Amino acid sequence: MATNVVNERGGEQGETDRTTESEPETAVEADCTVTLHLRASAPAAATRRQRTVLDRLRSLASDGVVPDLRVERWSSKVTVPSEGDESEQGPVELYEEFETATERADARLEPFFETREAVGGLLSAGPPTDRVIVFPVVCLTVRRDGDLTGLYPCWKDGDHHSVEDGLEALATEPGDPENL
Repeated sequence: MATNVVNERGGEQGETDRTTESEPETAVEADCTVTLHLRASAPAAATRRQRTVLDRLRSLASDGVVPDLRVERWSSKVTVPSEGDESEQGPVELYEEFETATERADARLEPFFETREAVGGLLSAGPPTDRVIVFPVVCLTVRRDGDLTGLYPCWKDGDHHSVEDGLEALATEPGDPENL
């Protein structure tokens, strides 16, 4: 069942897919939530990739493999607010959660997520006033009991963990899609 919800991380309208069917033996545990993060206003080639990933996840959800599927949209980049501006706080908090989880797991976000300094809203060589976070076109997260336990894409142990790797882990290794 798909319903529209307000995205708590950025305020944009998004979709949430949830299944309530009984779990087959191959399903990810019921306390597991899978969220697909999609960049809004992506170029055509990226939009096709997003659609392919979304279709695969919806198929896994309809098969009962993914008990709780959510879809959220985020901007291509956000400026970490200076003092007092909280309009971009949701995406910034999400990125900081990703940073903390990957550091604990001895993994890293780069080059899939990018951060850079900005001056007055423009990139330049002057003294930094803000930090810009650039989000990937597609990202898959896995949460168990609310804790982030899987993040695709990321870099860990010298290996690139792609979104497609996350889909494969969900489809063939149910119950163990975590990489953090």
